[in-house]
Amino acid sequence: MMSPSYVREFFKKQVKIPLNEYIIKVKLKLVEIRLLNSDFTLTQIADDLGFTDVSHLSKTFKRYSGISIREFKNNGDYILLKKSQCY
Repeated sequence: MMSPSYVREFFKKQVKIPLNEYIIKVKLKLVEIRLLNSDFTLTQIADDLGFTDVSHLSKTFKRYSGISIREFKNNGDYILLKKSQCY
């Protein structure tokens, strides 16, 4: 029985990044997996992972990976998933 603010503060002290940023990075790793290993559409992926829409997913993906989703799919190789940590 902990308050959400306590959990956020505790997480940040332990992991050194905010909880919400960690969650976004984990979701983006799931995006990579789904893009390369499934037939899910971008709309389905965005909906399943809690992004507002495809535009929100695309902007967030580019901000964290440095490339667009289109470039990522054309490259065909993981970027975020290859990092040893989520942060």
